[in-house]
Amino acid sequence: MRWIHVTAIFAILSDEIIFTVAYFGVLPLFGIHLPLSLYVGIIAVLVGKDLIVVKLIWNVVIRPPQMGKETLIGKVGTAYTDIDPHGTVKIENELWKAETTNPVKRGEKVVVRSMNGLFLHVEPINNEGNEGTRK
Repeated sequence: MRWIHVTAIFAILSDEIIFTVAYFGVLPLFGIHLPLSLYVGIIAVLVGKDLIVVKLIWNVVIRPPQMGKETLIGKVGTAYTDIDPHGTVKIENELWKAETTNPVKRGEKVVVRSMNGLFLHVEPINNEGNEGTRK
């Protein structure tokens, strides 16, 4: 489990933790003893709230990045211009500057291997779907 998941779970449970510490630790120091049924009722409401919140936001917590180079690496696009060694590729309706070590003709499929600044390093894909090789 990634640390962001652990942090998110702790943040979601923080109100239950704070209430439990206050109920069992702080209130008795001041001589205040509330019925256990009150504690159980409040915790039930807080857990119910957490279940609703988790259902609504958990996909946001575990979703992979939607921007940045992490989303481009591994994507397949089309050479918009000849690339030898520089040119332009189209990936998901966006045009990107590209560079390659193997020349690519306009219209050929390419896969993104890395990103250097605003340049995508791409490799051609041949007709059989083998990446980085040419006939």
